[in-house]
Amino acid sequence: MIEGRETVDGEWESGMFDKGSFQETLSEWAKGVVVGRARLGGIPMGVIGVETRMIENLTPADPANQDSTELLVQEAGQVWYPNSAFKTAQAINDFNNGEHLPLMVLANWRGFSGGQRDMYNEVLKYGSFIVDALTDYKQPVFIYIPPTGELRGGSWVVVDPTINPDMMEMYADVESRAGVLEPAGMVGIKYRQNKLFATMARLDEKCKELTQKLADKSLSEDAKSDLTKKLAARQNDLLPIYVQISTEFADLHDRSGRMMAKGVISKELEWSEARRFFFWRARRRLNEEHLIKRIGDYLNNPASTRLEKVSRLNSC
Repeated sequence: MIEGRETVDGEWESGMFDKGSFQETLSEWAKGVVVGRARLGGIPMGVIGVETRMIENLTPADPANQDSTELLVQEAGQVWYPNSAFKTAQAINDFNNGEHLPLMVLANWRGFSGGQRDMYNEVLKYGSFIVDALTDYKQPVFIYIPPTGELRGGSWVVVDPTINPDMMEMYADVESRAGVLEPAGMVGIKYRQNKLFATMARLDEKCKELTQKLADKSLSEDAKSDLTKKLAARQNDLLPIYVQISTEFADLHDRSGRMMAKGVISKELEWSEARRFFFWRARRRLNEEHLIKRIGDYLNNPASTRLEKVSRLNSC
């Protein structure tokens, strides 16, 4: 746990970083996001995590307005609201411009809040601030989807490594999930009931037999009605099973193996090895960036590109 926070992410952060090294900042503002500094094997890093519990956001009454009242709004965990999105962007800028720290993002978001109030409060603008901050980040950034974590919807858009491919890397735990839609939502859109019925007619012998009999044009209306009722009853019996199977199939596409196959992550990790991996990876990346800067100073050519510097480094 971190500073008394009994959150899953807090437990992950204390297991990932050096014991007692995490110091949370901005703790009383936008509690849906946890930001702070920590050390990983002695390497100082900026940290951004997620609060998974329901949060109560209290807006006090305006003393200058007699008609205003105190407003208490509940905010769901794992969701970016305008205040938490702005806090995330502000923390990234602080780590980058003020302290030049490598960044670890424990990504466990289900997206941005799309309520009307949040739209009026400019949630999309503050989400774009995150993209702007990451685009300009000059130190290594590690995006890690932790165990049982998930990255969904627009939250993937703002932390995708293609925003800043020179600095950003994404990793996923073998027990994590990621995708634009959750499996149930994907099935509801891409594999609706009519497609499930077509699958039953192809795979289930009884449905196939009843469908073939219904195709016989010589049947009387009473016989067709009876067969239709039997087919509908069979389909209703099988529907929960087929929905469960299709949902499980959709879930297979959200796992780390599929992410790796599609090239959206650099590596799939197990939690027991994550700390060791990120220590050596951070150490390597920091050394590489130091040498690339030294090569740039040696070349003393403003027209030299990063690709040229990396090529020179790899040729050594």
